[in-house]
Amino acid sequence: MTLERLVASRRVVLCVGSGGVGKTTTAAALAVGAAERGRRTAVLTVDPSRRLEDALGLGHLDGRPRRVPLGGGARLDAQLLDVKRTFDELVRSLSGTGEDVQRILGNRLYQNLSGTLAGSAEYMAVESVFRLVEDDAYDLVVVDTPPARHAIDFLDAPRRLLAFLDSRALGILKDPTSILPGATSRLAQMILSSVLAGLERFTGIGLVREVSEFVAAIEGLTGALRARVAQVAALLGGEATELVLVTTPDPRLTADTRDLVESLGARGLRIGGVIVNRALPLSLFGPDARDPGVPAGTPPALAAKLRHAFADLRREAARQRATLAPMLEAAGAPQIAQVPPLANNPVTVAGLEELAAHLFAPHTPRDARATGG
Repeated sequence: MTLERLVASRRVVLCVGSGGVGKTTTAAALAVGAAERGRRTAVLTVDPSRRLEDALGLGHLDGRPRRVPLGGGARLDAQLLDVKRTFDELVRSLSGTGEDVQRILGNRLYQNLSGTLAGSAEYMAVESVFRLVEDDAYDLVVVDTPPARHAIDFLDAPRRLLAFLDSRALGILKDPTSILPGATSRLAQMILSSVLAGLERFTGIGLVREVSEFVAAIEGLTGALRARVAQVAALLGGEATELVLVTTPDPRLTADTRDLVESLGARGLRIGGVIVNRALPLSLFGPDARDPGVPAGTPPALAAKLRHAFADLRREAARQRATLAPMLEAAGAPQIAQVPPLANNPVTVAGLEELAAHLFAPHTPRDARATGG
């Protein structure tokens, strides 16, 4: 598998990896490269830097795809996750009538929980991916997931949402008396009703009514929501989706990679390819690379420094190669692209195009089982 073939044959590419490895920028550049190759592409990012946000045209956050200015007829839209807006749109799409929609969206408990409920951000990110894939306007959706540990929450979001629908927490909202011993007794119900009535008088909020309406609304959506979650889970685990690990030749990341692969495997997911950032090219500094020598007429002192610098780079390239071997073995996937150390972080469209050129440069995939060379 090469990166060229990957973007040509998949509907979704999920970029995963540890923080600080250039994952967000790589996802953006990968999307740029795919668009330049004729794929109608969307990139969903969760936490871009301010300058990258500006480069992608995301300065005005409204949760909608926005066109990235590329030449040559290339089509790329970028979207920044908006949890609340996505949750609202999901409610609208699953609710039966306009009256049902307004009752849910206007409920104050929903308004508070929809943006803060544990797991809602991760599930809404996955929901955003699903909606982009559903839209026939795109051939490919590239996703910048959260850093490695949180990426598991992202990928596990459908299961966690289903668990919430079956949880005791929702049961308590449905029947608050269940939290009291002997909750079925008339006395327990009277005590809790009195407490809630007192809270309502003190706060001026119709708490019981708000909770009751929220639970009724959620129960009304449960069937449709379950079906939707199943579709989303099928997309993440299907053949149209590929997970790509973005990393650097840092020995500290090997353990993170192993943990990520184990967590993915427990969920029936696997990494399909590895992109290595900030790696010295073996074509220039590998064991088989030709020594360029020193230009004729170079002063002896400078010539000695140049030879010493080249030797240092060769040693660093060998160290990186030794570091990557166990990392690729842990990932269980081949290296499909490599980016050399760049002078500046790409934070303009031109910079992303330059990075894309490195990503899609001809590259011989390195077998995950190789131990060197």
